[in-house]
Amino acid sequence: GGFILCRLFKKDLPLTSHRIGSFMSEETSLDKRVWGRSGVTELDLTGPPESFFEEEENEKQILLPPLGMVFDTEAFETASNSSRQTISEIEFIEVEASQRGPEVLQVEEIQQEAISTLKPQGVFDVEAVKMPESSGQMKFQIADKEKEPEADRPQEAQQFLMQVSLRLTEPPKDGDWENANEIYLMDNELSVLPENPRCPKLSALFLQRNYKLRLIPPSFFDYMPALQTLNLSGTNIKSLPNSIIRLVSLKRLFLNDCHCFMVLSPKIGELKQLEVLSLEGTEIMDLPLDIKKLTNLTCLEVSFCEFQSNCRQALQLNAVVPCGVISVLSQLEELSIDVDPGDERWDACVEDIVNEVCTLKSLYSLKFYFQRVELLSHNQWNIPSLLYFRFTVGRHVKRIMSGVPRDVEFELERWDRCLKYINGVDVPRDIKKVLQHATAFFLDRHATVKKLSNFGIQNMEKLKCLVMGECSEVQVIIDEADGYEEDDSDEMVSESYGTEKIVLGSLEYMYVYYMESLRSMWEGPGPLQPESLFCLKSLTLCTCPQLTTIFTPGLLANLCNLEELKVDDCPSIKSIVSHDITAEHKISYFLPELKKISLHYMPELVSISNGLHIAPKLEWLSFCACPNLKNPLVGEVSSQCLKKIKGETSWWEALEWSNGRPGYLDEIFVPIDIWDC
Repeated sequence: GGFILCRLFKKDLPLTSHRIGSFMSEETSLDKRVWGRSGVTELDLTGPPESFFEEEENEKQILLPPLGMVFDTEAFETASNSSRQTISEIEFIEVEASQRGPEVLQVEEIQQEAISTLKPQGVFDVEAVKMPESSGQMKFQIADKEKEPEADRPQEAQQFLMQVSLRLTEPPKDGDWENANEIYLMDNELSVLPENPRCPKLSALFLQRNYKLRLIPPSFFDYMPALQTLNLSGTNIKSLPNSIIRLVSLKRLFLNDCHCFMVLSPKIGELKQLEVLSLEGTEIMDLPLDIKKLTNLTCLEVSFCEFQSNCRQALQLNAVVPCGVISVLSQLEELSIDVDPGDERWDACVEDIVNEVCTLKSLYSLKFYFQRVELLSHNQWNIPSLLYFRFTVGRHVKRIMSGVPRDVEFELERWDRCLKYINGVDVPRDIKKVLQHATAFFLDRHATVKKLSNFGIQNMEKLKCLVMGECSEVQVIIDEADGYEEDDSDEMVSESYGTEKIVLGSLEYMYVYYMESLRSMWEGPGPLQPESLFCLKSLTLCTCPQLTTIFTPGLLANLCNLEELKVDDCPSIKSIVSHDITAEHKISYFLPELKKISLHYMPELVSISNGLHIAPKLEWLSFCACPNLKNPLVGEVSSQCLKKIKGETSWWEALEWSNGRPGYLDEIFVPIDIWDC
């Protein structure tokens, strides 16, 4: 019983920094391919030691140990005559623990060596850890130092106390706090903290997602002079105690998603070393004027609660962001301001804030709400200098229920430069200028535009994600003829565009919903350039009652990378492939990478592809409320790679087969559930 102490003895191993995202700050930034939503969830120890490390550009990266594992790293050396770095030995030593936590991670044999269980508690000792200054996310970097005689360089191991996801209701003992350099207590059920812990060495404290934590003791921070990183995200605290001013070394403070946090004390201005302040998802009404004292701030992320009309009298003297604060924070590199679109206080001060934001010379990331398009025309805006932006443009009312599914919102958030244009009229020049730099575009409830291509095909060359919804006048997504028109208002047009006329050549994801006048996806005078829509991987069409044409044979030929097609509640479609099919088309396979087709609530649908052979790699089919659909597995789609077919049992039983239904298809057929439709 107990926990595992891991010692890494190495002769030659440079350890480069590994970005661990929300494990330190916020769960929404996690790389979910490696990390679980609540921290590290798995460490694969079933292979050889070399498999614990990922090689990237001739460097080795270490994944952090999981969930409270005790890790002691020492004796890092550098061999001057070696050009390739290897791990010479990994030794695991089992150590008895007096306090045991529940098992959370099972470990299998490593090359015939039995290691039974890792216990999620203990001390994580690292000899040489550097935490580079970073905004929003932090990096662990274990330095590869030159070997020096021990007499010349005394060593003191750092201790990391890790008790993660154990459902702890009581904090660790005071003695554990006193000796720790870093403490990880996230994802527990702590409701209390020590009254006055002595932590002279503590540099980082992670308490995020202890949802039962509602109060921090008044003297809690009195003896933490070395604390640089404090994460209280996802707790239910309402404010910070006055002892926060004792954190003279604090550089990073995370309060994300503290939904009960309502007041940011003016004492925050005393934290002169602060570089990162994240208040996204809080309920604060405004920023205190003392924020302007934080002149070292490089990242400011803030959300303001919804404006309440019955609070008008109390709030009328308080600007959401006091005048002059943003311009004083001249070191800002990342700025995110999230406000309720109906807040009149924002409307009153937004123009001044725009002017101040334009003075920030180091800014490379900006999230901002512009009620009026005219605010984009500020002559000092330098959109190309922003590596990341998330602009919402257009006056609107916050909806109780969004018409956009959560997975679509997540897709929009995935891209670096996103433009949302809401309740627009016409096609403003300033919108087209921003669109030239956007990788994601959300056109929501536009009142007058009839075609997406009215925004200028040449302005959408960088688009990778497109979402359109509730644009009642839109009849066609792309009219290729629009691309040939001159547009004097556009300042930046690709040099290749005029000759090649490539349309949406970078687009990977398209989601179109609630378009009552949409009749066709594509119209054009001639054949498409081969690169047009070539990168498209996912296409979804929902509730388009007038839509009759999705694909033409010419358009199909370009969609070589389409992997997923969803069509839902489009009652006028008879086939997803329209127009005449030639003999040449009938002997070719189209949509070679398509793996998933979902067709729901399409009463007029007779065939999938109008006799064309499509999707030789198809794995997943789903049908619902398509009563007239003939058997798609005879002459249209291949069944060789199919893994699942979903549909109504009555429809499946009524399908006609030329030589009887193959038995293996019954094995992969699953009756559709109402929640799938």
